[in-house]
Amino acid sequence: MGRKPKDTSSYLRALREEHELSLSEMVKRIGYTKGYISAVETGASKPTSTFLRAYERALNLATGSLAALHLEQNDQVVQVLNTVQEGIGRDQESVTLPDLPIPEHKGAVLEGVQAILLQAIAMVNAAAKQPPLPGAEIIVTFQSEIDPLSLYPDLSVTWRGALRQALKAGWNVTHLWRFHGDTQRRFEMITRMLSLLGYRGKYQPSMFTSHVAPGAPADVILVPGQGALWMFGSRQSRHVDSGFFFPPDSPHYAMVDSFAATMRTQTQPLLEVFPARSLDFKAFAFQIEQEEGDQLLLKEDLTFQAMPPSIRSDCIDRILNAPVQRSPQQQSHLELWCRTLLEQHSRRYLQFEEFLRRGEYQARHIVTRESIENMLATGALPADDWLRDEANSYLTRDEVNLWLRQVIALLERYPNFHLAIVEQIDYARFPVAWKVQGKHMLILESWKPRNGNSDKTENVNILVRDRAIAYSFREHFIAFWNSLPPEQTDKASIIAWLRTAVDRNQISRDQGAGVMSQEHRDN
Repeated sequence: MGRKPKDTSSYLRALREEHELSLSEMVKRIGYTKGYISAVETGASKPTSTFLRAYERALNLATGSLAALHLEQNDQVVQVLNTVQEGIGRDQESVTLPDLPIPEHKGAVLEGVQAILLQAIAMVNAAAKQPPLPGAEIIVTFQSEIDPLSLYPDLSVTWRGALRQALKAGWNVTHLWRFHGDTQRRFEMITRMLSLLGYRGKYQPSMFTSHVAPGAPADVILVPGQGALWMFGSRQSRHVDSGFFFPPDSPHYAMVDSFAATMRTQTQPLLEVFPARSLDFKAFAFQIEQEEGDQLLLKEDLTFQAMPPSIRSDCIDRILNAPVQRSPQQQSHLELWCRTLLEQHSRRYLQFEEFLRRGEYQARHIVTRESIENMLATGALPADDWLRDEANSYLTRDEVNLWLRQVIALLERYPNFHLAIVEQIDYARFPVAWKVQGKHMLILESWKPRNGNSDKTENVNILVRDRAIAYSFREHFIAFWNSLPPEQTDKASIIAWLRTAVDRNQISRDQGAGVMSQEHRDN
């Protein structure tokens, strides 16, 4: 058995006392308030990675030694997955925002991180109480080595609450970030970002393509109708600590706006959210699957990449000819929609086999036994199929058998294609479906209630463009794969189980089961 990890909070206090440092002396060394240090040491507050690094420097400890105690990599992955499941479409708990005044005079000088954060909160708070201006967006940048919000954890909570209120009111928020190679900080940031998704306004975080941080940090916050903050590090180069505030009618506001626009040209989207039935997502997914690198997929059902297009075509024909009352416009729209999906499906089907044929990279898919058995019994389409809710959207026994035979053929033909069939997926570890595609792309697929009705759900697709995050998810996937019993990953065993399932399904068909009715599917 492995060694039981130390409790981070009590261990921090023991280390400080071992070095004969009082709380007051620690405040001077790391810059955090006495109350926050005490809260962390007693376990009342969780330490951030920035706080732990400061502790390491103050006590001359090895870099990363305390961070390793705080959060294991797998725990970080699970935290991101849980945030996706809980955050998308969920009405976050409201935060009581302080009614902070915004200076009326031009060129107000702000000294200290706390003054800057209070001013930023006041601006966003004021905007959240008003309808968004047409075409306007709130712009925030963070380029510092240290996130200034981590220095005041209480204000960090208030800041995120103000952003949520603004997003809820319909404001769009663009965040420009610069990462500094710290994987744990990346996870912390992305987890916070994911909790801001699913509101009326769009939240768009982007990252700077350059990995070289400026010599001294320079950040801006622009809130249309409220003003702009120009922030910089005047006393040190690790985070901003001073700034100027400019009202919206100040000539300097346009200058800050122009500077932010220039910085924006140096960024690319860090994560993107696509609503249900987004053809843009289909287009992105097709492009992503053409990139170099392994494909690691974890979901309940078989991948559409292995479904022969003929199955898709016949299923669409049944949907279009279903005895359902539709207006000519509705029928025309559905026909166009189905043709588009069929075309994209055919392209992905051919592309996947070409991916396997090249043999350069591995494709590993994990699905559940229950989902395959359900498809065999009812002909139900996979949960993430956009046509699943349409009338007559079921598969016949022949179509199910054809799909499974194609999976068997791919497994037999290509040594770089592997399928694991597990008894069930631990939703505490994997609450959403996800795929690591290529070397730096993570695709998360979540479900949220539709119009507040928990019986009807729609899927939400999230793309995360960060190599370090994708790599961590890749390692998490491989660790899970290696932990599975051999019979769930052994290719010969998987093929034998699929063949038995097909044979049984064929016998049922030959005995007169025939085409499954819509009533059967509903039952």
